Amino acid sequence: MEGSDCPWRNGLKPMLALTRHRNPLVEISLLRHSVGALSARRHGCVHCHRTPLIGEVVHLYDDRLVCELCRPLHRERPGRSEIVRSPEHERAVRARPRAA
Repeated sequence: MEGSDCPWRNGLKPMLALTRHRNPLVEISLLRHSVGALSARRHGCVHCHRTPLIGEVVHLYDDRLVCELCRPLHRERPGRSEIVRSPEHERAVRARPRAA
């Protein structure tokens, strides 16, 4: 077998050799940063801090979001209740009525 046939003989390391020298502290730091960025954009319940699921009914009390599980903690009626929709809901293609 010639030296040009094997990539590691030409100075190129195989992918497996490159993955063995990972830095777990950097990986953990990047993961925490990305999770923190995602959770900062989400609205959670003011009581349990849980992010409501798609299709779940949430209740709004003066711009405070309360999930269905924490609703019994409030005696008064909510200002309004809404169903949680997927992020794609706003970007969905909708049929428009034809112009007259």
